Amino acid sequence: MATKADIQQLRKQLISATGDKDKHQAVSILKRLKAQVVATDELLRETKIGITVNKLRNNDVKEVADLAKELVRKWKGDVGQSGSKKTTTAAAGSASTSTAPSPSPAATPASPAPKASPALSASSSAAPSAPAPEITTTVTTTTTTTPSAAAPSPPAPASSGPGPAPPVRRQSSGGPPRTHKSDGVRFNDGSKGDTGDKTREKCCELIYDALAQDSGAPSDLIFQRARALEKHVWTQNPPPGGTATYRNKMRSFYLNLKAANNPSLREDVVSGEISVVALYEMDPKDMASDERKAENRKLVAENLFKAQAAAPQQAETDAFQCGKCKQRRCMYYQTRSADEPMTTFVTCLSCQNRWKFS
Repeated sequence: MATKADIQQLRKQLISATGDKDKHQAVSILKRLKAQVVATDELLRETKIGITVNKLRNNDVKEVADLAKELVRKWKGDVGQSGSKKTTTAAAGSASTSTAPSPSPAATPASPAPKASPALSASSSAAPSAPAPEITTTVTTTTTTTPSAAAPSPPAPASSGPGPAPPVRRQSSGGPPRTHKSDGVRFNDGSKGDTGDKTREKCCELIYDALAQDSGAPSDLIFQRARALEKHVWTQNPPPGGTATYRNKMRSFYLNLKAANNPSLREDVVSGEISVVALYEMDPKDMASDERKAENRKLVAENLFKAQAAAPQQAETDAFQCGKCKQRRCMYYQTRSADEPMTTFVTCLSCQNRWKFS
């Protein structure tokens, strides 16, 4: 079985392979993931491998797209089985707790509880046809009858009793994104830290919504991050001269933090791994996701390769073998300057791989 470190390494290799359009490498990595990874919620959340594979379902290469779809279905099944196992274990534990005291009245006919045993037998015989609330009531009465079952009883009131609501999270099945309104967080309400400026408070709301949309962090922490980022941008660009820069910066941060394919940036900002000062100094290209960075590197390499002005007419040959697909159908042309050796540029006609040599 692959460890978390192995999965993260495979994820980086998969991103690089898809960015370079290396079909064979991508297929090999997807097959390794299918054979070596048994998915759980915690594993997919920490390694982010599910996000990367899910994007490949619409890949241009049919084999890669089919493998990605098959892998996503497999992992959904793994997560469902792990969840059902937990539910079954919990149900078995509660069942053993409720049925453990029952043998004691039946095993001691001389005990002073002969009247309770018919009630227990009647309730157990009616259990299959009774609705869920009556089953819960029966378990409660059984637990209170036997002193040995009094220990497990405190957790039941604790779970059913009123308590603080857990932090709102977007479910894995796809639910509404988390916002300041759903969290009950109010800006521009005259509290401590309120700037009194509608524009600044609106910027804080947008940054909060971008950071919180798929986060499980407490609302107070996200509120502090949004406030700190807006305050730092305002301090670095005071009005009236910095008003335009302030608005452009806040718009750029909102769009990059809100991007659906860039969850790692949001997590790093909320956790504090990327400070507000460091985020302010980052360029938009530095805030991009790993997939986007790989695509940008690929585009730069292609543009540099195509920037050959006034190249001579290319010719087809089988004198060269492609290093990727091992085919020999290639196009090539050669250039030479006064003080440099001959340089040959080759393009594979099968997989469009390009290389050059002198």
